[in-house]
Amino acid sequence: MEGQVEHKTVPVNGINMHFAEIGQGPLVLFIHGFPEFWYSWRHQMSFMAKQGYRAVSPDLRGYGDTTGAPKDDPSKFTTLDIVGDLVELLNKIAPQEEKVFVVGHDWGAVASWALCLYRPEKVKAFVCLSVAFNPRNPMKKPLETLRAVYGDDYYVVRFQEPGVIEGEFEKMSVKNVLKYFLTYKTPDPIYLKKGKSFEDTNKLPCWLSEEEVDFYTTKYEETGFTGALNFYRAIDRNWELTSAWTGAKIQVPVKFIVGDLDLTYNAPGAKDYLHKGAFKKLVPLLDEIVVLQGVGHFIHQENLDPDSDIKMEEVNGIEHKTMRVNGTSMHIAEMGQGPVVLFLHGFPELWYSWRHQMPFMAAHGYRVVAPDLRGFGDTTGATKDDFTEFTTLHVVGDLVELLNMIAPDQEKVFVVGHDWGAMIAWSMCLYRPDKVKALVNMSVPFIPRNPISMPTVALRATYGDEYYIIRFQEPGEIEEEFAQLGTKTVLEKLLTNRNPEALKLPKGKPFDGSPVILPRWLTVKDVNYYASKYEHTGFTGGLNYYRALDLNWKLTAPWTGAKVNVPVKFIVGDLDTTYNSAGVKDYIHKGGLKKDVPLLEDVVILKGVAHFLQQEKPDEVNNHIHVFFQGRPSSH
Repeated sequence: MEGQVEHKTVPVNGINMHFAEIGQGPLVLFIHGFPEFWYSWRHQMSFMAKQGYRAVSPDLRGYGDTTGAPKDDPSKFTTLDIVGDLVELLNKIAPQEEKVFVVGHDWGAVASWALCLYRPEKVKAFVCLSVAFNPRNPMKKPLETLRAVYGDDYYVVRFQEPGVIEGEFEKMSVKNVLKYFLTYKTPDPIYLKKGKSFEDTNKLPCWLSEEEVDFYTTKYEETGFTGALNFYRAIDRNWELTSAWTGAKIQVPVKFIVGDLDLTYNAPGAKDYLHKGAFKKLVPLLDEIVVLQGVGHFIHQENLDPDSDIKMEEVNGIEHKTMRVNGTSMHIAEMGQGPVVLFLHGFPELWYSWRHQMPFMAAHGYRVVAPDLRGFGDTTGATKDDFTEFTTLHVVGDLVELLNMIAPDQEKVFVVGHDWGAMIAWSMCLYRPDKVKALVNMSVPFIPRNPISMPTVALRATYGDEYYIIRFQEPGEIEEEFAQLGTKTVLEKLLTNRNPEALKLPKGKPFDGSPVILPRWLTVKDVNYYASKYEHTGFTGGLNYYRALDLNWKLTAPWTGAKVNVPVKFIVGDLDTTYNSAGVKDYIHKGGLKKDVPLLEDVVILKGVAHFLQQEKPDEVNNHIHVFFQGRPSSH
């Protein structure tokens, strides 16, 4: 995502309404439900901004950072109040737009239906999630109906008495309450028996990280639940005030989306209402109903991409194989025909970090091969509790044997490396230069062996004990901290880091509590794929590369003073922490790198680009790789 979400506050209808926005173009108004706020649209906002829209998501009155509504008066939380807030917000922030697109979920869906009823001329089109249009029944108040159907323990009924449920929630802790509601995924109604707390939800679904729950928690700990609960307490008041719209129809284009496990979809009569014509009768411009399989209530957070169930292994014609290599079962991804290009990934990555380069190079006449290095992904067999099996000698040995097996007719291959993959590639060029035609290396420059000082001693002296490489040294310690944060959160934090300063991971709190908004080059699908693999393998295999640093130093004394004697192109982002490390810029630009790599042909600095450059700027990186390799002999 280019640019970041901006946060603003404007006075509307006597309250101070906070809203988040990103992007330029036609306005899309995202309206949240309970127990949420603007943040529940974090994924949709960045996506729509990328597609050329201005995405705006307010905290509704009583929620989040919107202040000023009288929380002790539920009568000030009717749909008339809420729609009034939204109309005035639009008048202030987009006076030039007569109509806007609207997306609503849960209570945000209810408010959106009301907006379409009261002010249809303000809405271009509406995408509704979870809660269908509920026409006013002139014969019976809503609360009376709900109590008759579900009883006194039904959550909406239990929310009615001011202060009662708040007192119970306080005893349970805000975080546990939020976890209960946000992870609720059964089609049955929610019943809250008086005085009985929720079971503690320790295991979160893959789409909801501990960090995200913490962000929700901080806001609800500040505001309490009363403002949000007032929406439920105003249900009968809405009924009293909206008799003028009895029998009214929704006259805007609508798409309705619901999960088949959503309790609203499984409410008595809901499926017949949606699928047998009644809904279409009341919403005549209804274009489509989408029922997502296996999805619960928080549909926009759980099912972010309609293709999210497609396995990455099946995309783009990439083939997957497993080879027996040096006592391990090495998983490789490959595609194309021609001279081999060997792609070597880093941490915390997999073969998948080359997903953009592989199809491009295959289309240009190469056979591209990207293994999961030992300890990573679907490569198995290395002893993870013994980091001495993760030296550069072991890993280069794996790669040489792999090439002997899959390309016995090619004496030399092209190599591309990034991060630890770059370090392995440098080592391969040192140990077996006869195997490498040319090398494109990214992010990590060649680091000649210092015969005087072991690597961790030098790193600790320069950066201190909180430096990430130092923090990675003690087996099990950082793994435990990562486990407490959640795999997905750790990956998001590492993959989106754009701070050029040295990465520090303070003990007990390796990352700050700020929420991660994914950049446009890293999708939720991408993160979920990485997370699915690291949840299966853990981080230890990848961390063992760092734990073998000093052992590498001890074992590689024969290469002290050795030079890299293969043609090389080096690419790095100017925001990469490696490029901004002590002395690195001088080493690269003042002759040191060229002296150690005499066949260095080009150094490319990508402006405004951070560490994961092959994912952040795939087109530029692809072009640099192709141009560098294309003029060289295809075989020796």
